[in-house]
Amino acid sequence: MSPQAMHSEVKLKVRQNALLFRQFTISQLVRATGLNPESVRTEVQRLKQEGFVVAEHRPGQREAVYRLSDDPEKRLELSRSLEAFYPPPPERSRPTACLYQAALHTLNQAEKAKGRQREELLAQAAHQLEGAWQAEGASRAPDPVQAHLLRERGRLAYLQGTNLDQARQLLEQAREKFAAAGLESEVRLVDEYLLCLEARRRIGAQRAISSTEQARCVLEVMKDAPSVGPLAQLLADLARDLSSTTTELVVAAVYQGMSGISAQVEELRLELKQRDIPRIPERPTQELERPLPSFLPSKPPLILPMDLTRQRRGKPNA
Repeated sequence: MSPQAMHSEVKLKVRQNALLFRQFTISQLVRATGLNPESVRTEVQRLKQEGFVVAEHRPGQREAVYRLSDDPEKRLELSRSLEAFYPPPPERSRPTACLYQAALHTLNQAEKAKGRQREELLAQAAHQLEGAWQAEGASRAPDPVQAHLLRERGRLAYLQGTNLDQARQLLEQAREKFAAAGLESEVRLVDEYLLCLEARRRIGAQRAISSTEQARCVLEVMKDAPSVGPLAQLLADLARDLSSTTTELVVAAVYQGMSGISAQVEELRLELKQRDIPRIPERPTQELERPLPSFLPSKPPLILPMDLTRQRRGKPNA
């Protein structure tokens, strides 16, 4: 052990036990610390010179008795001098309040709920996040902790859907704090919510009502995004391909199903062709053909109309 480390050990142990005993002798400190008597005596004399302890010589005792100073400021200073020997506690990187964990659980449930249940869960999450914000110290909390709380508040505003501008502001503040703390995974999660906000903005701006129109707005946002996860990009490419062929597949499937029922399909095909509706196949494509069940005939039976003029209720035909 280096002399500097040994001196630090002596200083720490002597001061700790002096605060613990409040009144002691050199022999008592030696037994309590296991240190060399000369090292203990030297440190006690230093404490005496600095005014932390006072020496008393009592009749009938060979050793001097030391006691802590009666000055409360000196006692507090001695106690604080021990802080230099301990590493500072690590800065919290995420909230630890129980209300924060409860808010996360409630928001996760709200994302899957619908209607009245969703509204009640969001109202509950709002109260939980407010309590968590106060429990974590509000603006006095470390920046990473504030970032987590800001993100969940932005997520709440996004799910409520009543103030998307506020949701964007909260998420951008959270993103800035996450980026400053070097938490890249949290930054990417915030970016996903910002993309969702942009998609909802485009849906509103283009007045997209149908699911197809809304899906196209989402695909446009993902296409313009600077970085999207590989799984999300694969899903976007598949959805884009499906959106370009869905109409053709549906019309072809309906046409094939009708072709085995009535000869009027040919008239329908000609009529649709005259109306110049695209992507109506001239005949069912080979890829869309499906084998008929074994219990059905290969050709539909010919059903003749009944001659109702020759039938009368309750009497057989003549």
